[in-house]
Amino acid sequence: MTKVLNPVIWLWVFAILNLVMGSGPALLDGQSVAEMGWGEGNTGEHDAMYETLLGITLALFSILTAGIALFTSGAARAKMTALVGISMLGLMVVWLTYANAEGYDFGGPMIIIPIALFSMLTLSGLANLKSAE
Repeated sequence: MTKVLNPVIWLWVFAILNLVMGSGPALLDGQSVAEMGWGEGNTGEHDAMYETLLGITLALFSILTAGIALFTSGAARAKMTALVGISMLGLMVVWLTYANAEGYDFGGPMIIIPIALFSMLTLSGLANLKSAE
């Protein structure tokens, strides 16, 4: 079970998927991402900038998690992995609640992918806390 819940693996999975799927579209075409979320013809002048800024922020999260995978070990890595996972889950709950109330479309069932990824990050960190000490 520890091999499946290896924090290094899940940190790298997060870093890569978050960079490609999470921030990539917003970095390449913030206007299209804004139109996907708010609906075509329902975007403001600055929505593309906000989506691009969110993409930059997500890309920086990828750099952060790659750094945790590369530059930490043992209990510190396990704790930081759990903290990143829990933080991202919390971010998703707040983001989904607020944005949904404002009419933002997340694309339906696709939202399961980041929630599953953040859950695996959290579980991998928690599962390795005792073995990493």
